[in-house]
Amino acid sequence: MKIPGPRIGVYVCHCGLNIAGVINVKEVVEYAKKLPNVVVSRDYVFMCSAPGQNLIKEDIEKEKLDRVVVAACSPSMHEPTFRAALEDGGLNPYLLEMVNIREHSSWVHSKEKEAATEKAKDLIRMAVMRASLLEPLEKIKTPVENKVLVIGGGISGLRAALDLAERGFFVHLVERSPVLGGKTPRISLVRGGKSGREILAPILEKISSSEKIRLHLNSEVKSVDGSIGSFKVKVLKRPRFVNERCNLCGKCEEVCPIEVENEFEFGLNKRKAIFLPYKGSYPEIYAIDQEVCTKCGECVKVCEPGAINLEEAEEEFNLEVGAIIVAAGHDYYEPPKGEYSYGLSSKVITTLQLERLLSDDGPTGGELIVDGERPESVAFIHCVGSLGTTPSSKEYCSRMCCYASLKNALRIKKKYPKTKVFVLHKDIRTYGLDEDIYWDSLEEFVRFLRFEDPPLVRVKDGKLEIEVFEVNLQERLLIPVDLVVLSVGMVSPRGLDELSSILKISCGPEAFLKEAHLKLRPVESLSDGIFLAGSVTGPKDVIESIISGSAAASKAAGVVSKEEVEVEPIVAEVNEDLCSGCGICVSLCPYGAISIKEKEGKRLAEVDPMKCKGCGSCAASCPSGAMQQKHFKDRQIMAEIVSLREVMV
Repeated sequence: MKIPGPRIGVYVCHCGLNIAGVINVKEVVEYAKKLPNVVVSRDYVFMCSAPGQNLIKEDIEKEKLDRVVVAACSPSMHEPTFRAALEDGGLNPYLLEMVNIREHSSWVHSKEKEAATEKAKDLIRMAVMRASLLEPLEKIKTPVENKVLVIGGGISGLRAALDLAERGFFVHLVERSPVLGGKTPRISLVRGGKSGREILAPILEKISSSEKIRLHLNSEVKSVDGSIGSFKVKVLKRPRFVNERCNLCGKCEEVCPIEVENEFEFGLNKRKAIFLPYKGSYPEIYAIDQEVCTKCGECVKVCEPGAINLEEAEEEFNLEVGAIIVAAGHDYYEPPKGEYSYGLSSKVITTLQLERLLSDDGPTGGELIVDGERPESVAFIHCVGSLGTTPSSKEYCSRMCCYASLKNALRIKKKYPKTKVFVLHKDIRTYGLDEDIYWDSLEEFVRFLRFEDPPLVRVKDGKLEIEVFEVNLQERLLIPVDLVVLSVGMVSPRGLDELSSILKISCGPEAFLKEAHLKLRPVESLSDGIFLAGSVTGPKDVIESIISGSAAASKAAGVVSKEEVEVEPIVAEVNEDLCSGCGICVSLCPYGAISIKEKEGKRLAEVDPMKCKGCGSCAASCPSGAMQQKHFKDRQIMAEIVSLREVMV
């Protein structure tokens, strides 16, 4: 008795003229009708539209289709769309095969229409052969722990934590420093006219009174196991040495013999080993820097409330959460000594140091005073650490630097009208809502000089001189100034490589964490259940970071609001009859999804389907063919290859 084959429907999209402007769609449709097991072949101007999807749904019922091939654009764009159409039509969504005849044929062969049409035929024939061997798959379900871990206590992490708490979810917030706020408290003026502390204050007030947020300060994530819905996290908490009995009397600070650079003020002044990070911090109690503390005990002797305990030790604890938000922030580019004479003169500073000098709560009370003098001329140099201007700089634009420079240039001109201000730049990128600041600067007589090659900053007899070739004037200029301000860019935070390895999420070419899709999935990582917030994915200002934190919280809430979650079933599986337990797959799996188990005295590989992301590394490396990836099994791929080879021969 002859066993009937699958009933396949082929649907070719015009994509407007993206495909139909090059490929002869009608010819391709007629060709597809003659392929084995194809019972219907159609075309439509936009197959992803509702009418196009309805064609598929109707044919599933009318023609009794059990496989569908869609020839259109990239699967990364519309595979979910067509899977949903199959499901609505009553067919398993994994019995779909998509063919990318737009990017793989019409766009790359736009001047070879006949060849593009023939290539489209080849691609569809391969897809039909593969579709004949597709198997129905069921999504994997797992129960959900209705808690969220937020890594990072900067503005984006705080916003994410508060949003989740206000929706009723319990949040663990892990921050490696002794206080919350990240870098925002050091910014004296944010877009909109408020200071960083003014923006932070209402958020910190709500967080401090929330019963849904548990803070873990001075802490770091050391390991993460499990998967979406059920992550098991190990956290290391370092001692603060000072408890809530601290009354801020400051006597401990007075007697402490150790002085180091004050990182909050970007090295403009010193702090002690026991210190208050900044006035108004949360929590507002002293902390001890165990990296520099000698445990001399002088602070303990003068602490009347008995708030200091130098015997505190590190501790580890475990958390179970259903989703993770990574809001680890960013660091700033630190010019190497000698770059633009940085480190050779105290009158060469960064925009970050200038920001603190102009802050009312800064080391000079808001007065622009350097080495006891008020500079009469100031030069800003842009793109320090960005756009490949120097050998150690990054290739990308940090986006915030132009605004930061012009903002402070305007503040200087308005406070000290007689001060000469120069801005040396490759180009000005005050994007979005900040464009007007450029025109405001011109009206205040800020002088703009454009360069291609980086300016030279020289120190002569304690005075500064800048040599620059001005592109518009086509002249080489020598500019004596009293202060040089280097507009430094953003870089990925320290420890991000280790954190990305722990979380098994990847970094992009710029060393920030990589989003699943820059536009369509900007706060999602490629690992299910792990979301990204703020500048950990790239340079952002305070307002953008707040928005990003809320977006990540919304995505995480979508996970932990459910009793169970579904994940893709396109995962690896082991044929135990063929497996020898060699362990090659274990060593290559980037997600730690494979382990070796003992079964009836035999070593066998075992795949955790919740951890597996279907990358295929194990299947490609397995010497016995025991490891197969669902939806991409050897026989399915070989069917495509053979169908192409037969025509080529």
